[in-house]
Order: sequence, then C-alpha cells, then structure tokens
Amino acid sequence: MKRWPGILVCLFLAVVAMVPPSSAADPPAVVVGRVYAIEGDLLRYVPAEKDWVAVVKDAPFGTEDTFFSGSRGMAELGAPNGTWIRVGNSTQIQFIALDADLSEMDVAAGVARFYNKDSRTVIKATSPFGYVLAYPGAVFDFYVGESSVEVVAVRGKASFVHAATDARYDVSAGSPSILADQNQVSSGDGTVDPDWDRWNTTRETFWGAKARKGGRSVGYLPPRLQDEAYALEENGRWESVPYEGSSRWFWRPTTVAVGWSPFTVGRWTDWYGDQCWIPAEPFGYVTHHYGNWVHTRNSWYWAPPVVSVRVGLPFLNIGFFWYPGRVSWIHSGAYVGWVPLAPRETYYSHRRWGGPRDVVVTNVNITQININVRNYAYANQAIVVPQNDFYRVDNYRNVRVANINSTTIINNYRAAPVVNNTVINNYTTEKQRYTYTNVPVNEKPHNTVINRIEQNETVIQRSKKENAAVVQQQARSVREGKVNREARVEAPRSANYVVPANQVNRPKSEIALQQKEIKRSGGGVPPAQPGAAAKPEPQPGQPAAKPERVAPAKPVPPPQPAPAPKRVAPAKPVPPKPVPPPEEPAQAAKSEPQPGQPAAKPERVAPEKPGQKEKPQAEPGEQEKPR
Repeated sequence: MKRWPGILVCLFLAVVAMVPPSSAADPPAVVVGRVYAIEGDLLRYVPAEKDWVAVVKDAPFGTEDTFFSGSRGMAELGAPNGTWIRVGNSTQIQFIALDADLSEMDVAAGVARFYNKDSRTVIKATSPFGYVLAYPGAVFDFYVGESSVEVVAVRGKASFVHAATDARYDVSAGSPSILADQNQVSSGDGTVDPDWDRWNTTRETFWGAKARKGGRSVGYLPPRLQDEAYALEENGRWESVPYEGSSRWFWRPTTVAVGWSPFTVGRWTDWYGDQCWIPAEPFGYVTHHYGNWVHTRNSWYWAPPVVSVRVGLPFLNIGFFWYPGRVSWIHSGAYVGWVPLAPRETYYSHRRWGGPRDVVVTNVNITQININVRNYAYANQAIVVPQNDFYRVDNYRNVRVANINSTTIINNYRAAPVVNNTVINNYTTEKQRYTYTNVPVNEKPHNTVINRIEQNETVIQRSKKENAAVVQQQARSVREGKVNREARVEAPRSANYVVPANQVNRPKSEIALQQKEIKRSGGGVPPAQPGAAAKPEPQPGQPAAKPERVAPAKPVPPPQPAPAPKRVAPAKPVPPKPVPPPEEPAQAAKSEPQPGQPAAKPERVAPEKPGQKEKPQAEPGEQEKPR
C-alpha cells in the first residue's frame, strides 16, 4: 500500500506532461498598451510624416509612441504589465520603454495620473525637471508645467529624483506634495485638481462595476487579460467544440450579423510598418490581438491564449503574444485581401512581435518567401476589397467583394507576406495609411512640441536595455534630498499649444498661446458643459465612434459633498466583496462611463483613492509559469 502514493504522483505527472507546454520559452513578447477611453481629442504623432492623426478607442500604443490630448481632451490608457495612465487636457506623453516589468514615459506638459497595478512592475515618469518612480500599488498625479512640476501621491509612495540637484525626494499619500523647478525643491499642499479627481473617480467607479459582474470568461483568460472578460461575457459565450480530435473551449460571438467574419468590422492602419487592426466592436481588441480565430462547424470561434498548464480545461497551445492582426495578404489588380490565419500558420511581419510562428520580413529575405494560397486553411474565407477602400472605411462589410470562393482566390490572386507597393499601388506614398478614423484633425499641437519628441527619440535609440531592478537600484543610489519648505516655487503653468491646423508652423512669437494653471484652484473651475455625454460603445456592424471636441462629462456630485480636507490622506474606499468562484472559470469587466450632469462648483480636495481590483480565483491545478 505504501507504493500507491508514488504511483499516483507518477500518474499525475504523466497527465501534466500530456498537456501542451506553455510558450514561456519563446522569445519575450512585445508589450503593447491599449487606449481604453477617450473624451474629446487624442492625437498620435507620426514621425514618418511629422504630423498628427486622430486616435480612437482601442488603438494600440507602445515604445516611441507620443500622444497629445486636445484642449478639452482626456484619455485612459492601459498596458498588460499593470501600468494604467490617465491624461488630462493639453497633455503630451511619450513612451520611452514598455516592458514586462518596466514602464517609462515622458510627460512634457500637462497632467497625468499613473497607477502601478502589478507586483513586478516599476513605473518611471520623466519630465524636463526630473523623474518619478512608482512602485507596486502606488498611484500619483504628475503636473508638468513650463517652469515647474508637482508630484502628488494619491496612494502609496513615490520618489522624485530632481535633475538639477541629483537628489531623491520621497512623497507619500496624505503628506505634502513635491513642488520643484529647475533649481530647487519645495513642498505643495498635497491636493489635486478637483475636476480632474472627479473624472478619475468616475473611471474607477466604471471599472469597479465591471469587475463585480464576474463571469465564466475570467477563468478562460490569462491573468493579465482578465480585465477584458466583461466584453466576452456581454457579447458571446463559451462552447466546448470538437477540434483536432478533442473537445476544446472556444468563445463564439453572439452579437454579430449573419455571415460575420473576424477582421471585417474595423479598419487597418499602418503601425510601425505592419498592418494593425483597429476594431469597431466591443469585443474586438482582445480577440483580434491575442489568441487565434478558428473556423469550424460553419462558425468562427476564438481560441484564447494560454500561459499555464491547465488540467481539465482543454485549450489549444496558443502562446500569450500580442499581434497587430494575424492574417496573410493576397492581391490581384485593383483588389487587396486578407485571409485569417489558422493557429499553426506562419505570420509575417516587419517587427518581431513574439511567438514561434512569427517570421520577420526584411529586404533580403522577402524574395525568398514563397507562399501558396491554396495552402491556407481558410482561403475560402478571404476578405477582398477594392484598394481604394482599404484605408478609407471603418467597416469592410459594405465594400467586401461578394460571392468569391477559394477557386477564384487560388486561380486569380497572389499571396504576399506583408503589404507593400506590390500589394497596394503607391503604398509608401499613401498618407491615409496612418489614420485611425476619417474624422479630420482641425487642431494640432504647435510644431515647437516636436523638439521634446525628437530629443526623446534619440534617448530611446541610444539607451541601454533596462529593467525594474536596474531602475530601482539607480534610484536607491541617489542621495536623499531635503525639501526646502521656505523656497518659493510657482505652481505648474503651461501654454496651451493646441492651435488651428493651419497655424502649426507659424513662429511661436506670432501666436497668442493661452497660459493656464495646470492644477487650478477650486474657486476658478468652470462647470461642465451641459449635455456632454460619454461616448457609447460601438455596435456590431457599425464604425467606431468618431472623436469629437467636447468637454468631458463630469460625474454627478454626491448629494452632500464633504468639506474640503486640509492636507489629509485621501479616504480609502471600502474594498468590494470578493466575487464567489464561478461554476467554470470566471472574469472581470469594462464599459463606457454614463453621462453625468454638470458638476457643482468644485472645491480643493484631496484625491480619492482608487478601489482595489479583485483577484479572480485560480483554476484547480493551474499554475502560471514564469515568462
């Protein structure tokens, strides 16, 4: 009988060995962030064109990207390494590094709130006056002006390293803020802009409501994607589907039109040389950039990515990697098309995105790549459109060539690994390829802001690869400074660099740029414009909502607002009750905030702390492998 425990252990290990291994041994995956919400305008700088394009919800961002919010614009950004950022109006932010355990961003002007929601990640936010480090669990506001900066800890502790004095100053929630200019470091009152704080609270409330929904999808997704589960819960269902000799758990959309196909409701845009899918469906981001679509039983199903061994939950062995859009390209005359790739088919790209089936195309090897269209598993599911519509519509359903079959594809179309001048005539001169929407950009940042962008691009190219441990060690080696509370440092102020598009090249001296306080005092904040509603989620089959230049919606103030505190720590919200484990794997969620009424006259208040996100329970037998 003593031999039985050993035999049972051997049997268990044998079962685990039969489960497809994780892709953890593959090259490190590229960390790509996502634009979760936009109010007003958000623009992205295109270095190749030295111009700006309007950004839409669900656009990606990564290292080297620069965003500039409009005069009344605000945006929420998130990355799968636990970095969340919200930017206020007239804010310029550039991403210096985005890795598994490190996020480094430069705030040239404006206000941003940073959240570090991962136990392994360190956030580094730079400015012309120094940088801030935020450790796991920390939340802070960064107000950057032309002559000074202010760092306010909302939760936890952050460290500010002053560039001029090369000294470190720690700031904690509930304590005075750090106020610094080019020469000295003083202290501020530790409060935040009231309107800005209300908008952040509204977004936290929104996410809290989504998290409380739970659902089966939580357990089917890797931990770093579990925030996305709500979109799957609201737009489809999980089904056990026979595939490759076994029953597999796949997700099927149920809110789509008859005859729907992936990569049809949305648009393609050129993002760092590769064609990136910009979805116009609420479930489109996670299902088109992670995992893989499979066509079986005359329907499209989504297979989620897997990062850990999961006994009892049969999934395809699809690694946890972000892709611009796993398709292959075909062309014929004035038509261009794409074929969704089966899980084991090769994806070709100009940049290395990660995964065992990602092949980088260069000017040398492109002539050696031979693709036979007939070998594609889903050749008969190809989407073909006129070249003129490729970069000019937000939904290909109405321009898609109908009744095209695999025989026509095989006989009349040629395959190509990537999109270039061979696939689309005059591709390299087509400026429309960088756009996310057809909405014209009537206001842009003045060209003087590009100086900081180009300076950072040099830093990005020359800098050595860093990680969280290196950055933390560098900060610890900096001597601790002493705040001079008697020093006079003006509150951050900045010019509004957003000007009419036809004036971006005018000399700065000829333009009356409006000066403003970045953190306004309570008495001077104007009320919200009535009727400024939050943007609705795009419906299946319709293009994504177009960005508008409207004042951001303000949440409805509580019936009896509390009096303004005097430098006290922000009140911690009561953490939500944990969601009981679902029958099968479960998840958390997101959606757009509800429109509010005009806010009451704001007071100078300390920031409210964001709620803690609930951790879903792990599946029995599941253990996440190191990446």
